[in-house]
Amino acid sequence: MSLDTNDEILQDFMVEADELMEGLNIQLVELETQPEDSELLNAIFRGFHTIKGGAGFLGLDAMVALCHQGEDVFNILRQGERVVDAEMMDTFLQVLDSLNDMFKETRSGQYPTPAPADIFEQLAKYTMPITEIPPPPISSDDITEDEFERMLTELHGNAAPGTQDNAAKSPVSKPDNGDITEEEFEALLDELQGKKKDPQANETPPVQAKAPEPEKQAEPKVAAPKVDKLAPAAKQAETTVRVDTSHLDEIMNMVGELVLVRNRISTLESSTENEDMVKAVNNLTVVTADLQAAVMKTRMQPIKKVFGRFPRVVRDLARSLKKEINLELRGEDTDLDKNLVEALADPLVHLVRNSVDHGIEMPDIREANGKPRLGHIILGAAQEGDHILLTIADDGAGMDAEVLRQKAVEKGMMEEEYAQRLTESECYALIFAPGFSMKKEISDISGRGVGMDVVKTSISKLNGIIDIDSSLGIGTTLSIKVPLTLAIMPTLMVMLGDQIFALPLVSVNEIFHLDLSKTNIVDGQQTITVRNRALPLFYLRKWLANNFNKTDKPEFEHVVIVQIGVQRMGFVVDQLIGQEEVVIKPLGALVQGTKGLAGATITGDGRIALIIDFPELINAYANKGY
Repeated sequence: MSLDTNDEILQDFMVEADELMEGLNIQLVELETQPEDSELLNAIFRGFHTIKGGAGFLGLDAMVALCHQGEDVFNILRQGERVVDAEMMDTFLQVLDSLNDMFKETRSGQYPTPAPADIFEQLAKYTMPITEIPPPPISSDDITEDEFERMLTELHGNAAPGTQDNAAKSPVSKPDNGDITEEEFEALLDELQGKKKDPQANETPPVQAKAPEPEKQAEPKVAAPKVDKLAPAAKQAETTVRVDTSHLDEIMNMVGELVLVRNRISTLESSTENEDMVKAVNNLTVVTADLQAAVMKTRMQPIKKVFGRFPRVVRDLARSLKKEINLELRGEDTDLDKNLVEALADPLVHLVRNSVDHGIEMPDIREANGKPRLGHIILGAAQEGDHILLTIADDGAGMDAEVLRQKAVEKGMMEEEYAQRLTESECYALIFAPGFSMKKEISDISGRGVGMDVVKTSISKLNGIIDIDSSLGIGTTLSIKVPLTLAIMPTLMVMLGDQIFALPLVSVNEIFHLDLSKTNIVDGQQTITVRNRALPLFYLRKWLANNFNKTDKPEFEHVVIVQIGVQRMGFVVDQLIGQEEVVIKPLGALVQGTKGLAGATITGDGRIALIIDFPELINAYANKGY
């Protein structure tokens, strides 16, 4: 028997459960450092309880059993009978991993498999009484043994003479068969305690305490506040609706088409002198821009969807490496395009793991160097104009530029003379070169010479840039700058022959006119000197246009300096058109898969412009000697 994955109730449950699991992941790691935080304990308890309730309604028994057992342990923690320790935290993180596996099975339409027996055994151990821990003092809210005995006597109709009057006034009637329902039992406990056991219940004890006549306590006057308090929440829930992300993508595509039409109309309008036409086009421009911004806003998600996984990542890695590390998250509410949120997850994992493994020193080494044993990593996000700035900063050992230079020479990546000319920033960026690793021992965490080059490639494909700043003995900061959205890109429009190309502006370093008499040939490669540095020079038309004629050269050329990671190079173009924001469209079947092309767009005059993917272009041509 399988689950209906199209069932709306199941889908709603999965969405809510995902949010709860993200919260539990963060809250559990926080609890390890704040084991007696009552708010955290209550929040985690409610998380397990909510998931259990939804899973029970859908018949997901394996999930119910695991959440119920976890709920029991946290109920004990809330009462102060136990305190969270590292061993208990390991068990609860295993519980989360098991729940995640269950959710994966549920999404695929399968009923979840029960959790491993050893997890239940460990949880059951935590629910057993501990004789060596003294019992917590009884608060005024707890009932005494005498009160409990009297309560049982009342329930069975055998109350002592002194208690008959009170029993008659009790809101619980004496059952004929001597049994008591759960609701009656709870009601009687409430009467004995003077208030509800749950501190978040809607009934307020002072209302009953102020009642002058005892019989009024039995009147259901407390039901009215419940309705009043719940009504606003129900009304607020009706103002939101869940929309499949594919629908948002369709709307965004239509808005993109509208933007292209607006650009075309604006171009046509510039050739007329009709005042009414000018006003109409201006109004169209404003409305289209507002619509575009509104649709983009619906696609935005907070970066905390990515950040939420890192407290667990850092905690697990630190324990395996026997390091002491605190992770601080900043700017979790910063919004960016949902596609970027998903695309940034893996690169950020690589960078954070690298900071834990390479950046933060062992506690004894930190202490010997006058640092606190506890290392500190900051993962932050902030919006800067139309870009998002992500930072991963640690207070670890820092990076030694000279050691990186020598490592590059040892690996045959460059000659000694060239390595000595590298700036410190360029030395730091060497860690993104393929196969470059400073780790002497291979482990399952890092040190295989892969990963950091993948990070650079991934960030470049998002039209982003990555930079490193490091101080030996103080720490390292990696900065990633990516656009707010992948749907719209600022570009530099150029001509190659009779074809228009769009160069992502994030990769463009500078533009100038080249005097061909000032070029040189070094090892068979044409180069130009920019601020005392020799840069390779390439003709884009040779790679991307069919009508390239080597002998047909003007006296001056337009050169665009592009920077990708540590590489800077010049590209000769035939004509500079100007800067323009474009809507990215996928390539058609005829040119799909062409090396160095990221997509296409339509210019204001109705022509098609191909968008260049510089990382892929350089890898396909420049690095192969074309």
